[in-house]
Amino acid sequence: MILIISTCKEQLSEFEFVRPVALLIDNHNILHYSQVKPEDIKTADKIIIAGTALKDFEYLKGNFSWLKTCDKPILGICAGMQIIAKEFGVKLEDAVTIGPQKVEVVADNKLASGEFNAYFLHTKTGTGNFKVLATSNGKACMIKHKEKEIYGCIFHPEVMNEEIIKKFYSL
Repeated sequence: MILIISTCKEQLSEFEFVRPVALLIDNHNILHYSQVKPEDIKTADKIIIAGTALKDFEYLKGNFSWLKTCDKPILGICAGMQIIAKEFGVKLEDAVTIGPQKVEVVADNKLASGEFNAYFLHTKTGTGNFKVLATSNGKACMIKHKEKEIYGCIFHPEVMNEEIIKKFYSL
């Protein structure tokens, strides 16, 4: 079972940011980040932390300390990548990118290869000492923890790059 964690302050936003991810995965459970309990993390095979609306930053106040000890594959999408970066000590910086952009994969990885267009909708980012997997306009847009199966995409693969989520599902 894949646990999909909603970062949306407004439940209506889940139709745009969570539901498209859920439609790509057969066996899943959706929980808001404020409802996630240790047993939810323990029973999940993999975890996806979904994105949220452009000016919704409420999730940055949430408790995601479980990320540091979690040994399961995790994919953070946009807000999810920001959460991962923040939890591992990366300072988030302002960086606005909206709309389709070219992405170039710069390191071999299990989720993407080559060049492709992706849909961006963010105002903050941070990569710290994560391994950079892909860049867009010279900036990191896809990262991986150096030791764990923790990935982050600052873009929204559920919009134009569903195969990234499907590959994560198959890890």
